[in-house]
Amino acid sequence: MGERSLRMDILSIYVPSFFIFLGMSIISPILPIYAESFNVNYTMVSLAISMYAFGRFLADVPVGLLSDRVGRRLMMVLGTIILAVCSLLNATAPTFALFLVYRFLEGVGSAMWMTSRTTLLADILKPEERGRVMSYFQAFMLLGASAGPTIGGFIATRYGLRAPFYAYTAVGVISLVLTYFLIHDPVGMVKKHGGDSGFSWPTVKRLLSNSSFSMACLATFTIFFMRTGIRSTIIPLYASTVLGLNSDAIGIIISCATITNLIVTIPVGHAIDYYGRKPIIVLTLGITAVSTLIFPFATTFVTMCAAAVLLGLGTGGAGQAPLALATDATIDEPHGLSMGVYRLFGDVGFVVGPILMGFIADNSNLSMPFYVTTVIIIINVVLVQLFAKETYSRKKADSMIAPPE
Repeated sequence: MGERSLRMDILSIYVPSFFIFLGMSIISPILPIYAESFNVNYTMVSLAISMYAFGRFLADVPVGLLSDRVGRRLMMVLGTIILAVCSLLNATAPTFALFLVYRFLEGVGSAMWMTSRTTLLADILKPEERGRVMSYFQAFMLLGASAGPTIGGFIATRYGLRAPFYAYTAVGVISLVLTYFLIHDPVGMVKKHGGDSGFSWPTVKRLLSNSSFSMACLATFTIFFMRTGIRSTIIPLYASTVLGLNSDAIGIIISCATITNLIVTIPVGHAIDYYGRKPIIVLTLGITAVSTLIFPFATTFVTMCAAAVLLGLGTGGAGQAPLALATDATIDEPHGLSMGVYRLFGDVGFVVGPILMGFIADNSNLSMPFYVTTVIIIINVVLVQLFAKETYSRKKADSMIAPPE
């Protein structure tokens, strides 16, 4: 990519991610309402949301393979085009069936951008900077995701339910321009991996037999599972049904987790580089497990907010630490395939989380999903502690080269 600088990192790595996630979240407040406007039942409304995740799930590995063959930049450009076009088509969809098709294609476009972006980070980042740079990357995504719902709600209130989709289109065009002009493939990367860009079961088996990589995949599955199953689904239902809180209060609770997550993301990124990937994964997952266990014992708005703050602390490093570990562990593997497999695990959790947690709640009560998720996270912590091997720690590296007294 030529000579890297802070300015180019900001423009080519961070700013496009902000606009991508801003666009995705702009439509989040009105998406269920817009889907319901087609006169469909609640099951179909939820399908409109899950089709996006399903598109990502199916596209992750193929996109990774294609990015090894044709380059990361081309896949990202095509992904932003698909996002912009499908958001425009959604605004004018004549039938619910076409709306579902466009949502599925949006998921594919998202996978094209995110998987290729993740792969490009694996290409260009050095081990000693991965945690830090990925934390900045995460922070810009969170800024976009946090600002989007407010902007989308404001636009919809004043201009109608279709207007946020037009705003999403405009943001997608901005992302496309930034991606096209500022992002370039690392020199020789396509040539290096081009011959190995077909799907290979032996390669996948080799990746999954790598204990550090497989534990990183398990960690990202657990985090996505928790985010969609607990934070996005069960916490709002529990707060509304059990505690009788209104939508404003529920929004504040979720914001407590999101804002705390944003605040700690960058410091945790530095900690990932200094203390290592493994201890941060164990610590953040442990905090997440404690917070998840606290929720069913929260009986007031204040205690729910406190539990959400703790959840934000836990998830503050749970995204970039496993990614840094997975990237380190596969440095000699085809990056497109390895990152495609890694993101596939996350998107499996994305799809399965709400479905399984909803099923458990339907067959028991709204407290049980919290207990089940706590057990899943604790099992993950134990497995990471036992089987993951540390791949980089500046503290350990400095101690090994320290001069004898």
